[in-house]
Amino acid sequence: MTVKVTEAAAADTGVSAASRARTELARLISYIVFGGVSVVLSSMAAGLPTSRWEPLGAGTFPKLVFALLAVLCLIAAVRSIIEIVRAGGLEGVGAAFTQWLYVRRVAIGLFVLFAVYLGVMPWTGFSLASFVFLLIAQLMIAGVSRRTVIQSIIAALIFSVGLNLLFAEVFNVFLPRGVLFAG
Repeated sequence: MTVKVTEAAAADTGVSAASRARTELARLISYIVFGGVSVVLSSMAAGLPTSRWEPLGAGTFPKLVFALLAVLCLIAAVRSIIEIVRAGGLEGVGAAFTQWLYVRRVAIGLFVLFAVYLGVMPWTGFSLASFVFLLIAQLMIAGVSRRTVIQSIIAALIFSVGLNLLFAEVFNVFLPRGVLFAG
């Protein structure tokens, strides 16, 4: 009996070590991202204008906060690397990451689509960019069939053109027209 219990405990330790390594890898990635963003924001804060009366200037506090955050992220990243090595490395991380991406493919696709939507809105304007964004997003979520395509077109028209008309006519707030339609 003790042999089976020992084997089960050893197998459980291996699973938990691999799980710890994957968790630490996710933390390491987040530390690198947050640290990199902090460094960029700290350098952007250096461009804030200085004051005649205040010796430190407007950018001193943001630079200090972002630099401190970057240093803390660096320390945490080093600790994560140490924990990954202690847990036995990153066996099976590639397959687990691929599975993680596959499960979350729609959410990741929506984030990418939203980034593209924000990027093209200055050129295409609110109505066209919103129509295309809403149509594709709804079809990604609901799937493509004759019924969902018709429903998605109607909803995208209502929420893109309808919102533009509502804001323009009722609130006198004009949403971006875009470079293509300005003139």
